[in-house]
Amino acid sequence: MSKGFSAERYINTLCIVLLLALVGVGFAVMYKTTESNTVTVDVARIQAQNKSRVVREVALLTVEIRNLEKDMDTVLETLNKIKDEIKEKTAKKRLK
Repeated sequence: MSKGFSAERYINTLCIVLLLALVGVGFAVMYKTTESNTVTVDVARIQAQNKSRVVREVALLTVEIRNLEKDMDTVLETLNKIKDEIKEKTAKKRLK
């Protein structure tokens, strides 16, 4: 009984650590998004000096959407890796 409890505790601890890692990755993505947003605003401001207001807004939103798509791809890849690791750990536990 003690061995099963120990393995369960190990799996729970591993899941908590992986979730905390995911939170850390989320913060890193948000930080990079903020940096890219600053660059995006600077570039859009320079390019938009000769454009109308509506065209400037559309250009800024388009660039912002592209940045968010890149960030979402990164988050999804990380989430899938963590999910696969949890599945592998669970499968190993079942084999033992």
